[in-house]
Amino acid sequence: MGSLLFTRVFLILGGMLLVTSFAARINKAFETKTEAVITLVLPFILLFPLHYYADVYPLNLIFAAAFSFNMGWMIAPGIIALGEQFKWRKYIKNKGIVAKTVVTKKADWLDKIAGTKDEKHFAYYYKASPENTFDMKSDEYRKLRDDFNAEIVSKDPYNQEWQNVIFQAVLGTTTAVFLAAAANYMLDIDFGFLGLFLFIALAALVVMRILNLFIYKSNNLRMLSAYAGVVIFTLYLLFDLNTLEKRIEMGDESWGTAIRVSVNLYLDIINLFLDLLKILAEGG
Repeated sequence: MGSLLFTRVFLILGGMLLVTSFAARINKAFETKTEAVITLVLPFILLFPLHYYADVYPLNLIFAAAFSFNMGWMIAPGIIALGEQFKWRKYIKNKGIVAKTVVTKKADWLDKIAGTKDEKHFAYYYKASPENTFDMKSDEYRKLRDDFNAEIVSKDPYNQEWQNVIFQAVLGTTTAVFLAAAANYMLDIDFGFLGLFLFIALAALVVMRILNLFIYKSNNLRMLSAYAGVVIFTLYLLFDLNTLEKRIEMGDESWGTAIRVSVNLYLDIINLFLDLLKILAEGG
């Protein structure tokens, strides 16, 4: 694949990932709700000029950089929140504390169809005395949180373990990219047939995540969507790398194709990394 298109795609892709990493290092949290909303909406807005000016150099590269910077700015607080949850679970486990979900009022099946959820909350107890539970509003929980902030957040003894989890997610994503590239190089298969299936699967995944975010709020469903995301975005890597290979064989060396393929591969890699990170953080 020694062509101009191949070179452009991987230089653009590498640059976008570097810009995303840089932005993620800068932003630790959203300062206001307005900042959060703007950051979440802006990538969808930037996709329009990015595709519209895909053939216009260097405007296409400027929009690609802006898009990837905003993506890094957006995902950083989520990664930090995952790290906090990971460390919190480690902390209470080492304290001999178990968390469980307690259903206080169960909705019947008709109510569930209408979107009504079971009324439930988290309860905690020490393994040594499981009969004594406490919830998030209790003094015991507040003291536990204060101790966590003093012992863990400030000194961060679990930081190395969390860095190992991030490294595993990066390694898993990198392995998926190389395996997808190797499959395209070694197998004489046109993966174009995956296009419609992946589009439908991705649409279903987005709907499932939106419903879970606003209605179901289920951790099991969140994890199921993460596993589904790993499968979908790994297959999208196969599909998009196959598209690149076919474009190279056609002699296409346009900026437009380079930008569109780069953005597609970039989104595959970012989403695959985030889903792997969720799975590994939960497993850890």
